[in-house]
Amino acid sequence: MPRPSVIPAVLLRLEQYLEQREAEYLAQPEAERTPTLPATGDGKVNVRQLAAAIGLKQTQEKYLFERAELSGLINLMAEGQGLAPIGARLLEKAADAAVLERLARKSQEAKLSSQAAVEAEAVQAELLQRIGDLEADNQRLHAENLRLRTRLDLIDAGTLIPLDD
Repeated sequence: MPRPSVIPAVLLRLEQYLEQREAEYLAQPEAERTPTLPATGDGKVNVRQLAAAIGLKQTQEKYLFERAELSGLINLMAEGQGLAPIGARLLEKAADAAVLERLARKSQEAKLSSQAAVEAEAVQAELLQRIGDLEADNQRLHAENLRLRTRLDLIDAGTLIPLDD
């Protein structure tokens, strides 16, 4: 026979605790309200202290993290009091990991772009050298062509010029 679930009893104690904390919170002057839920130094709800406050054993703390009906109530209250919800550290770590992954990807893309730019500059320099060489060949051939036309014109005019080539 399965053991009865402890969740309904935990839920009842949690609701009572949260109602008391909410009443304390609302009793404060609106301009001076501070969270009445247990909090960490960095503004997150302290689930361990909350679990101890409602009489949970250390082995039962996991229910506040894992059970949506429990963590949802706590998160609503926490956010209402300006605290980060349960799992905020995991979300931050996931966001940090995503940012680091994005940075690594952008860095790799930048490295590849830089390498491609260097290669393109090398190809451009090679092409410019080739163009310069072809231009010099073209000028040499143009000069030779002009010299040979002049000889042909002289031959056509009847002047015999011996070839010294």
